[in-house]
Amino acid sequence: MSNFFEQELRKLFGDGEIIRSPSFTGRACLGTLGKDLRVRAQFVTSGYADHYDTLKISILNRTNGPVDTLALKLSDVWGVGKKDRSGNAVHPCIWVYRDEIDWYIYRPTQADWKNLREAVKQYLEPFRDMERAQDGPKLVYICAPLRGEVEKNIEFARQKAQEVFQAGDIPVCPHLMFPPIADPENPVQDQTAREMGLRLVESCQQVNVYGPEWTDGMWAEIRHAMDLGIQVKTDQKTVGRTTPRRQAPKKGKGAR
Repeated sequence: MSNFFEQELRKLFGDGEIIRSPSFTGRACLGTLGKDLRVRAQFVTSGYADHYDTLKISILNRTNGPVDTLALKLSDVWGVGKKDRSGNAVHPCIWVYRDEIDWYIYRPTQADWKNLREAVKQYLEPFRDMERAQDGPKLVYICAPLRGEVEKNIEFARQKAQEVFQAGDIPVCPHLMFPPIADPENPVQDQTAREMGLRLVESCQQVNVYGPEWTDGMWAEIRHAMDLGIQVKTDQKTVGRTTPRRQAPKKGKGAR
């Protein structure tokens, strides 16, 4: 069932032009609109069970929650199709019947998909413009290794933070913040510093990943950023060039 909804949503948003960094799960598409705004698109019913006749678009602020919602009824965008056996005009909808799922009689054309994309784009554009108007220096999280040659790694991170500063953005560098006040040999302090690092990631608009080898702690930060729709950049040609030794832990469990 979910695969069909995903297939149809990909026709609308799979190219990333309307919703950035789209990901598809169940009946929904999730992605970003700007540095703080997120978008959720999903097929829903307008009252008749198992007839998904509406595309619901929700805009969320990643820290403050819901911003706005639009329900686009497919018949309002596409019109109605041919009549059913009873002579009633068919309104476009995805019909879920037992284990089967498909469009009910009315099958959208390429022109229909184009019109629906345009309707969504027109709705999202003012919010995208608001995000652009608020653009300025970004908070950029410096994600780099710390363990091993600690002093050398701190200097490496400092140099990368300086590059970000010279480019006009605001570096957020945990290597320069925590080692002087949190003893990495003290399990309690070390754990607290790691959790605080993940909280800092949440406040940033971008995460810059440096170094040829990514530690488990770096992977935790990267995945946390990706889960939040925060842009991740790397100085490596291939993202994820060095895979973690084990599954990167959830929030607060990583180790640099």
